Amino acid sequence: MTESTSPGASSLPRGRLLYRGAEADVIQGDWQGLPAVYKVRKPLRYRLPELDEEIRRQRTLHEAEMIHQAKKAGVAAPFVYDVDVPTSTLVMEYIAGPRVKDLIGSERAAARAIFREFGKNVARLHAAGIMHGDLTTANVVRRDGGLVFIDFGLSVRTGRLEDHAVDLRLIKETLVGAHPEVAEAAMGALGRGYASVAGQPRTRAVLRQLVSIERRGRYARVT
Repeated sequence: MTESTSPGASSLPRGRLLYRGAEADVIQGDWQGLPAVYKVRKPLRYRLPELDEEIRRQRTLHEAEMIHQAKKAGVAAPFVYDVDVPTSTLVMEYIAGPRVKDLIGSERAAARAIFREFGKNVARLHAAGIMHGDLTTANVVRRDGGLVFIDFGLSVRTGRLEDHAVDLRLIKETLVGAHPEVAEAAMGALGRGYASVAGQPRTRAVLRQLVSIERRGRYARVT
């Protein structure tokens, strides 16, 4: 494997493959004795090599910055241990704990408790001008009674109401598709948690925009 050129970094791991995506592999290993996750953005042959290298470099740096900004906003996220620019590799803290998708059963009270906290954290991201971009129950981990948000690879800086509503639409679609028994209760709790941070006027505006997006989607499918 390639040796990192950043100070104090170790060689990339031959660890356990957690996830293989279209653009990146996620590997569980260790970094200087600490449990770690390596997100390695792979070269894509269909792109020009020079363009591919620049895209992977920029996306790696951007994700590290978005994690930093999320933490500044008061949202728990992994520590970034190392950014290996030559290999487009992000080395992060390994977050041990169950993902929210594995915690949700058919118990509405438990779902309400989780998603009220979920909503508070999403509102903190949005207040800081951050759209997560991949807001699903698979990208939030329960640890020490709190929630840790992971995978900021699609995150963007934006204050647009539309973009924040898209975040809420994605989590709603995930709930309806994967957790239909508790979807309504969970979304209600998420909205209350969101409002406790963002305030009622902003929350109503985002939810109205969510309804507008859903209507446009239904119209597009019909036509």
